[in-house]
Amino acid sequence: MAALLDILMGVAIFAVGLAVRLGLLLLVVVALLVPVALVLGAVRLHQIVRPRFRGLRRAGRVLYKPGVRYSAGHTWLEREGGRLRVGLDGVAQEILPWALAVDLPRPGDVLAEGQVAAVISCGGVDARIAAPIAGRVVAVNAEVQREPSLVKEDGYGRGWLYAIEPIDTRWSTLPEGEVAREWVTGESDRLDRFLEDRLGFSGHQARSGPAPKPLAAADWRDLTRAFLHA
Repeated sequence: MAALLDILMGVAIFAVGLAVRLGLLLLVVVALLVPVALVLGAVRLHQIVRPRFRGLRRAGRVLYKPGVRYSAGHTWLEREGGRLRVGLDGVAQEILPWALAVDLPRPGDVLAEGQVAAVISCGGVDARIAAPIAGRVVAVNAEVQREPSLVKEDGYGRGWLYAIEPIDTRWSTLPEGEVAREWVTGESDRLDRFLEDRLGFSGHQARSGPAPKPLAAADWRDLTRAFLHA
């Protein structure tokens, strides 16, 4: 009987010791994971809040800026007196995997609507950006030439491309407001479908990460023709 009690006591002590060790291990794991979770949460919150501080909203999976007009080639236009600033909208920003160099028109150049006005080098492939309207270039953004990543990281702000003096008022017929937001949302969905068709779901998800999966040359050509219209 005494031997049985000793065995039971030993088993109980072992079980208690094991539970204590597991509890300590759980505490260590929690202590390690909590800071990681807090950092990830802070990063996610920053991603959500920062665009709003810049006056941006979401349209599908991309950013949308109220108060500007949008062209079919995924550039935006914002009036500044008698000229219009031009930059890449959220869909165009999403298309670019990154930007290594930006080639802009020269002040004084006269552009036709649909003419290639800027070229963004993405490393091995280029994105040609069409002029949304006809007019004369009156300014270019030297900052974006020095820091090309701005066209993707702050495309509605410091990453604007050039300013144009329009030859007529056709620009005022381009969509803005809620109509533009619905259109951008639809284009965001269309971009998702294109990427999933060419890359598959997992490939599409990978392309949205820090190191986007590059598209084959033919797919890149089709993508830029379908969305950038140049």
